[in-house]
Amino acid sequence: MGVFHVSGLGTSPGALTMPLSIVYILQAGAQLGIKEARDFFAGSGEREGKGSYEKIPGLPEYVIVFDSPGAIEGKEDVSLRYESKWFRMNSKNNPEKIEKPIVRYINNLIDYLETTFSVSLKPPKNLYLVKTDFQNFEDAFYKIGVTLEGLRDKEVWLNLIGGSNQINLALLLAGAYTMVPSRYYYVFQDKVTLEPSWIEKPSNKHELEKVTKSLISRWYDFPPLDLGLGTIMGELYEVFIEQGRKYISKSELLKILRDKNKQYDEAFIPKLLATRYLVSVGEERFQKGEMLDKVLEIFGKIIGSNVTNFSSWKKWAKENEILREVDF
Repeated sequence: MGVFHVSGLGTSPGALTMPLSIVYILQAGAQLGIKEARDFFAGSGEREGKGSYEKIPGLPEYVIVFDSPGAIEGKEDVSLRYESKWFRMNSKNNPEKIEKPIVRYINNLIDYLETTFSVSLKPPKNLYLVKTDFQNFEDAFYKIGVTLEGLRDKEVWLNLIGGSNQINLALLLAGAYTMVPSRYYYVFQDKVTLEPSWIEKPSNKHELEKVTKSLISRWYDFPPLDLGLGTIMGELYEVFIEQGRKYISKSELLKILRDKNKQYDEAFIPKLLATRYLVSVGEERFQKGEMLDKVLEIFGKIIGSNVTNFSSWKKWAKENEILREVDF
């Protein structure tokens, strides 16, 4: 299978298309034998022969975006901001659905790369736009958490550029809870261009080799955030919700913590108390705190969604009327 790119987004579609541009340009470089480009996709994909996407590791297969209903539906009070010098595109004053510049730009880019460098590329199969309250962390965390649960058997890269602070924090924490993403990435640019603003469009292999190094130097990968939070929350969910218990003993809590991470010793408990995840009842037992109540409520909603694969995720999103599906 190819890569599922999961991203937040606001009113600047370049926050999505710019890093995707890097991926596609490096794909072209990898097919032309540029070592740095090939190394960029090391570890991606599955063995050759299982399908067309596996033959070229790292190709985007689907793109899932969390954005406001206004940007997704092209509401009159939402103004998009973008431009492309490469393909002469500019945002207009009239309402426009955010999918339009994304789809148009990616198709233009792929056509250009294939024609110029005689490589074989494919646009993502679909763009999925998920309507999200970008000012509400709990709404974003729930929808992103359910989505990642549906992608457990996929290769998932998280884009941490676009969207509000609430959405990006939800992406980070949902990734840590589910342990699904294999790559968290960030590429900074201070312009609203759909392409990387600091390079010229490459027109030959020599230029492509120079561009490859420049693009990789601006791409930042964060280490996968396996903090064990999902497992720990799952254990606490079983104790407080499924078993209906009011208290957990200190020894039981320490066992849950140490089973996941041996560094979570007794000194970790005061941090749970300070953040109101737990409340001390005497010296040897604890009950749920305000923050743990909120987290377990969201955690329970994610578990209760019964989303276990990509097909069930699409069904869930459509039933909740939050999904817009777009072809490239």
